[in-house]
Amino acid sequence: MSSALHIHVGGAGIKMGDMLWKLYEKEYNETTQKNYIYDEFEGNHYPQAFFVDTDDRMIHEVQRNQSVKFKKHSFFHGTEDASTFARGLCTIGGGIEQQALDCIQKQIETMDRLDEFVITSSISGGTGSGFLSNLVSLLKIYYRKVRCNGFIIFPSSKISNNVVAIYNAVLSMENLMYSFNSITMFDNESMYNFIDRQLDLDFVDYSQLNNLVAQIISAYTGIRRFNSEDNSIFFKNLCPHPRLHFLIPSYSKMTLINDYARKELEQREFIQLLLKKDQKLYQCSTTPNYICTALLFRQKQLNPFYGKLDQALNNLNNYFGQSSQIYQCKSSNYQVLPELAEMKQTGTFFSNDTSIVSSLQALGENFDKYFCKRAFLQYYKPEGLEEREIIKARYDLENLIKQYQKFQQADNQQN
Repeated sequence: MSSALHIHVGGAGIKMGDMLWKLYEKEYNETTQKNYIYDEFEGNHYPQAFFVDTDDRMIHEVQRNQSVKFKKHSFFHGTEDASTFARGLCTIGGGIEQQALDCIQKQIETMDRLDEFVITSSISGGTGSGFLSNLVSLLKIYYRKVRCNGFIIFPSSKISNNVVAIYNAVLSMENLMYSFNSITMFDNESMYNFIDRQLDLDFVDYSQLNNLVAQIISAYTGIRRFNSEDNSIFFKNLCPHPRLHFLIPSYSKMTLINDYARKELEQREFIQLLLKKDQKLYQCSTTPNYICTALLFRQKQLNPFYGKLDQALNNLNNYFGQSSQIYQCKSSNYQVLPELAEMKQTGTFFSNDTSIVSSLQALGENFDKYFCKRAFLQYYKPEGLEEREIIKARYDLENLIKQYQKFQQADNQQN
């Protein structure tokens, strides 16, 4: 049977993974294909997961979680924080990459057949950018045929607690382009705004953001876990070119458990809400020009006609003229956070669209403001990163922008 190994890298990636496995645990009894994400042995089920960081703080927080039984080799950490890409790639991360790979290989030895890596990380930090680049590059050497799907937090335009997040993100782009089969993109600012609109909370914290990412990953893996269907084609159908695999998710619906006015939406209302621009969890300043799209909705009852006759969905102007792909995760909706209601139906709309150009250009322009003054390079060059590598990273980003622009220009000519 096919299996997936979840890899959670850096502080943000670990916290997303922690929330995800708490959610998986709540879903366990309903799961039909448990060995897709669990190693079952002598009446116990152990997550097929690996948490890695260059320091130990976040790792110890997860290990204190007694609700999930992790294996001994599910955790590895160094002794020092890597705040920059260079420290994560070269000095701090370079010293622990082989040990981390050994732990992963011990996990894989217990699996029947490894099908994919599901990776969570943030490329704003040094571990989630630099160390992730090292680790995934090694995985592609040893496990070349295994799919690698990332759920990645990108720097926000206004919310950031790391002054060199722009450098870290741009330096990560080569790895994201060449080592992954798909990247589902998030940014904290978009998720904060989404939650603020959906829920009447006095304060939004990272647990709310991590829960949002966990819900989307759970629905995706749920195609295999609950339906016992092959989910390998899900991201394949969204990525028409090996490099153009950056996907923007939209989500609906979230409601507080004490919201007595809440109601389940009819199909048409639900899809129209899901397609609104402000439902996107990675915001771009321009209007979407869709290349490929997919609707993944989650509901216990099977509805083979869901969305297929919806006018709003059928009128999406996909570049290749095909209709949106529609999938159902046939399971109940669960929540880890006690303040959130378990809705009858939820949905995620994935779009591969050229509006990403505006966000990538903004990332590049911010990088240029720093680099033209050689600002903050003292945190990179002494750690072993050469200036030509930084210049190449900017070139890789520009190349990705140009590839997306070709679809954007062709679409404008057709219109």
